[in-house]
Amino acid sequence: ANMMSWPLKLIGILCLFSRAGAGEDEDPFQVHEMLAAAVRVVGGDEALAVTDACVPKGEADAWKVGTQAAVDTMMQKTKRTMQLGLASLARGVAKLFGSCTCGDLTAIKTILDEAERLRVLASTRSLAGLNAEVKYEPLKSLSVGGIDVHLELNALIVAWQMKRGPVEVGTALAKLLADFRESDDEEEKSASVADTASATPSTSALSHIPGAEQRTPGFWAMAMNNAFARLSDSSYPVKVDCISKEMAEHHAARLDEAFGSMMEKNRRSMQHGLKMLASDVLVLLDKVSESRDCHGLQGATGSRRLRSAVSRLATLAGQRSLVNSGTQVEYEALKSLRIAGVDVHLELNKFIRAWLHNESPSQLGDALADFFEDFKEQEEELETSEGSNLAASEDALAGMIRDAMVSAGDSASLDKSSCFSAESTAAFAHAVEAAIEHMLQKRRKTMQQGLKELAAAVEQIFSAASSSDCTSGAGAQSIALGARKLRQLTRRTVVDYGTYIKYEALKSLEVGGVDVHGELNRFLSAWKLRGRNEAGAPLGELFKRFSKISGHDEF
Repeated sequence: ANMMSWPLKLIGILCLFSRAGAGEDEDPFQVHEMLAAAVRVVGGDEALAVTDACVPKGEADAWKVGTQAAVDTMMQKTKRTMQLGLASLARGVAKLFGSCTCGDLTAIKTILDEAERLRVLASTRSLAGLNAEVKYEPLKSLSVGGIDVHLELNALIVAWQMKRGPVEVGTALAKLLADFRESDDEEEKSASVADTASATPSTSALSHIPGAEQRTPGFWAMAMNNAFARLSDSSYPVKVDCISKEMAEHHAARLDEAFGSMMEKNRRSMQHGLKMLASDVLVLLDKVSESRDCHGLQGATGSRRLRSAVSRLATLAGQRSLVNSGTQVEYEALKSLRIAGVDVHLELNKFIRAWLHNESPSQLGDALADFFEDFKEQEEELETSEGSNLAASEDALAGMIRDAMVSAGDSASLDKSSCFSAESTAAFAHAVEAAIEHMLQKRRKTMQQGLKELAAAVEQIFSAASSSDCTSGAGAQSIALGARKLRQLTRRTVVDYGTYIKYEALKSLEVGGVDVHGELNRFLSAWKLRGRNEAGAPLGELFKRFSKISGHDEF
């Protein structure tokens, strides 16, 4: 019952024929139109500057392929594949929008920032809190970085999978990414006032003055080299001459200021302090890299790893939900802190203690590396091997075909697990996908072609059964009869189309006088949006409906 209840609410938006009067020579998906629609959501009239000429064709084609792969990955319906799919989607947006030569558009910069923030959150070890406490259901519930994005992600998947066109895809994409926009400064100030009312500033950090050694170039050179060594780079690339006395004093004061903000005991000051810390470390790395004696620092392994981790924290620190903003949070300085779902309070405590207690530069460097190591990018490894994923997919397809036969009238107690080989189910899936692609082009000729291919796919999988017992049940026979009748009707010439196959956009589809509009929509929404393993019952109901067509069963 659950499987069928929620899709019925979406019939209005999932309907196969989303545009009335679609032309027979409709253009294919135009990526620049998608991009312009996204820009329009963010920057209004800036969209007028986006044309086909400023969007590289190679990047546009790569984006389409990558987006389909990302959606397919998310549709595998595990937390891990959702994480991988979101990260892949964000990277694709960054590559496409970053390659455009449409001018200095503020909207594109905003979208790139949002995509980077999504990429960081999706590649964080805990998927920003997507843990055992979160009930993830495809197209129902998904929280990323403490933000509920399931409605926005649903809209994007529906627009893409159901081929709603570039404008709807671009609009949905922009609305999804807007959830990852950097928090507004005015919003932060307002919230800080409320937080400060119950806050008791700690004087231990605010009154701290950097020690004499902490303000020296040698201290910072040794601290940085120890941090790099902690990150598997023992080349000691930072020379004392790369850091001036003014630089050392400036960054000592900045670190004091960042820790002082964190010690004010409210979540906004913690967020502000983390942003300051990340920004200052990045500035320090840049300045040292610019020195003639440390010119090779930019490419050093430790420097690259630290810069990557610090950049990720800088991105996370601009996220509105960094420390569960807007929810009841109990934050205790030096005791409890979760950032993007990762508990970092021990590492941060160690870092702050090393600074406030004037510990050695090697101890500070170790603490710095340990803290930022928590923000390293998650390795993109699938939970299972490619082979086992393929086997699981094939098993799901065999189960889907069994569900179709049961839905059409077969006994659920019959074991048909060995009826269909992996090769036959893979061929079936490929054929069904091709058929649906034709149907979703929303043209009369391609609808006829898609129905014809769907009938052929069903007949082919039944003929490939390992035994006649596999397809001898009442349900299988009903599906087979429906496939034969559909094949006969769709073999007729297009001239006969209006006689045997009729549809009105958003209203009806009749095949041989039988209305199958609802059944076909339910099958398409299951296959494209919920997963192939849930498409069996709708497929059985659809072909059982085809079997009710009068005549046309000759073969």
